[in-house]
Amino acid sequence: MLILLPPSETKTRPDTSRGDGAAGLSALLGLDAARATMRRAVQRTAAHPEGATMLQVPASAPELVERMAQLEHEPVGAPLEVYSGVLYDQLDPAVVSAGDRAGDPRVLIQSALFGLVDAGADRIPAYRLSAGSTVSRLGKAGSWWAPHLKPVAAELLQEQAQSSSPLVIDCRSGSYRSMMRLRSTEQVRVLEVAPVKEREGRRTVVSHDAKRYRGLVTRALLAAPALPATAQDLVPLLQTALGSGLEVELDGDRLVIVDRVS
Repeated sequence: MLILLPPSETKTRPDTSRGDGAAGLSALLGLDAARATMRRAVQRTAAHPEGATMLQVPASAPELVERMAQLEHEPVGAPLEVYSGVLYDQLDPAVVSAGDRAGDPRVLIQSALFGLVDAGADRIPAYRLSAGSTVSRLGKAGSWWAPHLKPVAAELLQEQAQSSSPLVIDCRSGSYRSMMRLRSTEQVRVLEVAPVKEREGRRTVVSHDAKRYRGLVTRALLAAPALPATAQDLVPLLQTALGSGLEVELDGDRLVIVDRVS
């Protein structure tokens, strides 16, 4: 099983350096050259007079511009200790770091700076860059990554097709799904986690709090004693793990998490 997560805008800067910000990255699916290109472009952008606007740095944190200009000197840490926010609040970094054991799900995080980050193996700085950021000479970060990640998507699907749990659980938001599009094949089921609230029989899409539900799903899958072989097997596993407060349904390639509100 592969779990795809979005990054978070908020990040916790590691207290101490464990080396170069790029040296902590695994050679994931041949992304080294593209990562180096984006990194150089980001550092050029940080030195630009309009760098703060281009990188979407909030006015309350101007120091982030200088930190992006000096990425190679930034301390690095485990991704689940760097990314923060409602999705990552649900996850235990120690559990995800065990993902190299046979039978554990693989967790990858989409990143506007690095393309993809391995949650269990990589070490990253607390960077400031989103899919919608404008980067010197490259344009929108998310749009630039899309062609570079297209062959990666194909390789990931091929890997999952050969696994005992040929499922991709897609917890990403729309802008990050656009960076690397994944669709179901005959061998692999790609399921978008889609939380909804139901009141008096009417359902509304959850947008503001969607990350929390996706975090709950991820936590449940990381704690599962065995991974399901099919999407149909996934539903009762999640239903048991999430408890009676939420219901789990399959709707095509959508894994619908229903929160019934009285």
